[in-house]
Parts: sequence; structure tokens; C-alpha cells
Amino acid sequence: MLSPVWLLDNKMNAATRDILAASVKDNTHWLDVGCGLRPFASSFSHAYCIGIDIEASGAPDHMKVPDRYFDGINIPYEDNAFDGVLCTQVLEHVENLDLLLAECNRVIKMGGGFVVSVPFLFREHEKPYDFRRFTSYGLMLAMERNGFHVNSCLKCLSAIETIATIFSVYVSNNIGSRNKILLILSSLFVIFPTLIFSKYLAKVLPDNKDLFCVLISSAVKTANLKG
Repeated sequence: MLSPVWLLDNKMNAATRDILAASVKDNTHWLDVGCGLRPFASSFSHAYCIGIDIEASGAPDHMKVPDRYFDGINIPYEDNAFDGVLCTQVLEHVENLDLLLAECNRVIKMGGGFVVSVPFLFREHEKPYDFRRFTSYGLMLAMERNGFHVNSCLKCLSAIETIATIFSVYVSNNIGSRNKILLILSSLFVIFPTLIFSKYLAKVLPDNKDLFCVLISSAVKTANLKG
């Protein structure tokens, strides 16, 4: 069935891959924190990437393929071990945000990259391990507080595409979930046309960029944190 977040996933993943294409250099070493199924593994075909994840989370075990598990805070690698860290759709699930960001800072070399994506407007998910949402200002403040300089902060989905996505999630969760027939019908006659129509509307409707689904940030380490 068509996913209600199909449009979001396509645009978010494409934007993340574009950022990684510009950030990941040949033979560099990267760490994927909260790697899940490692959807961006192809971006590291010319480099090295280690994936870590947490065992006790809202995601089932079959949705995780890490090289190592960790406790969600203490990254099991030495200081300055990596040229960059990737952390996508993870920080909303972290109980102590600053502790994990400080650990990411610790394992990244000075000047190394930090690519992060986080939700701004989305339903609760991976319950009960869903603790926060991020504005662009809140994300940049948290990054700068932990020794990173944000070079770019991309807002993923236009306002009308965001509204269409949230409506599609509502339909899928509250109508399509009742039985398989309703799921098929809602996918074909509600979710698909809604998302497609929003793509075309986004080309003509005004948008002041303050309503969106996801932030994708590209940052660099500019300072070591004091112990």
C-alpha cells in the first residue's frame, strides 16, 4: 500500500543523500548513530561507515542492523575517531539530548561533519520513546551549545505538502487501519491523490517556510567541549 509519508520520505531521503554526497570524502570514517536499517549506506560506498543503535527502543529488532549496540548516550569509540557523524530521525527519541550531542562532538574530529535530521511536525511514533520536536532555531541552538556550527538547515516539505502528509497520516491511522479493504481504498482514492495534488499546489501557492515536516541540518565541529 502507498505509505502516507511517501512524499516526505522521498524528499527527505533525496535531500539527505545530496548533503552526504557533498560531505563524505573518499576513505573517510563516519558513524551512523541510531542507524536502523541504514537507508543511507550507499552514500558511503567510497568511505567507511559504522552503525550503532540502541536495543531497547520503540523500533522492533528487525528494523535495526547495527555493527554495535550502545546505551543511547555513551558512544563506544575513542575521542576524534570519526571524520563525521550521521544521525537521522533519532534525536526526538533521546531522553537527554545534550549528553548525546556532546558524545557526538567527542568522537568527531575537529572540522568534521555532522548531518542530522529531526521532525518538526509529525505524529507520535516509536512510543513511548518519543520525547520532542524541533524548530529550526531550537535545533541550531542545541547544536551550537554542543560545539557545532550549522552551515545549512533545510526545511523539508512545503506548507501544503506538510498539510497533505499530516492528513494522509490521519486517514491511514484512523480509517485505513480498520481493515485491509479500507486500507486499499484509502490509499488509492484519498492518500495518493492528496499527496500528488499537493506537489503541484506547492509550485503555485505562497509559502513563508514556517510550516514543514522535517529539518535536515549540515554542521561542522568547531569546538571541543570542556570535560
